[in-house]
Amino acid sequence: MTRTLLCVPMKDPAAAKTRLAGRLDASQRARLAEALFLRTLAFLRPLSLDHGAELMVVTGSARIADLATGRGVELIADGAERTLSGAAATAAAWAAGQGFSRLCLIPADLAAPLASDVARILEASAEVVICPSEDGGTNALAMTPPDAMAFRYGPGSARAHAAEAARRGLSHEVLRLPSLSFDIDTTDGLARARALVPDLEAAL
Repeated sequence: MTRTLLCVPMKDPAAAKTRLAGRLDASQRARLAEALFLRTLAFLRPLSLDHGAELMVVTGSARIADLATGRGVELIADGAERTLSGAAATAAAWAAGQGFSRLCLIPADLAAPLASDVARILEASAEVVICPSEDGGTNALAMTPPDAMAFRYGPGSARAHAAEAARRGLSHEVLRLPSLSFDIDTTDGLARARALVPDLEAAL
C-alpha cells in the first residue's frame, strides 16, 4: 500500500511575502502569510483523510509550529530555517526514514485551491509529478520515493525538476492545474487572491 505524506513547507511569517513590500507593510505581510497558511491547512486536512495521506508541516518557525500543532497538525522540524529546497530535503529525508513511499509538497499560500486539482496530484501514477506556477516555478510537487531526486526550487524550477527526473530515469508528469498555479507573491497575484477570496481583506 502506498503511504503518502502530504507536507506543507512554511517559513516564519515575518520573513514571508517580501516581494509584496511595496504594497503591504511588514505586519500586513505576516498576517497575510498566516491567514493563507491556516486556510491551506483547513483545506488539506479533510482531503488528506479522504486519500489516506498523513498531513504535516515542515518549518523552523516557532510561530508556525504553534499554529500547526494548535490545529492538530504534526511537525517536521527544520531547525536551519533554510531555503525551500532545504526544507523540502528535510521533509523528504524524514519521510523516507519513517517508511513513507510518497511525498507530496503543497505550497502554504493557496488562496482558492480545488480539491479535484490536489486529488489529481495524489492519484497520478508517475514517480515525479510537477505542478508549475504561472511564472515557471514549481508549486506542488510529488515524488515516489520521497527522496527520489534533489530539489531544484527557484526561477524556472518546473523545467529543472523535470530535467532532474529525466536525468535519474524517473517517470514524470507535468500537471498544469489552474487553482494551484498562481503565486500570491506579486501585486497582480495579491489582487487576484483578493478577488477570489474577499475575506482575505480581514487579515490585512
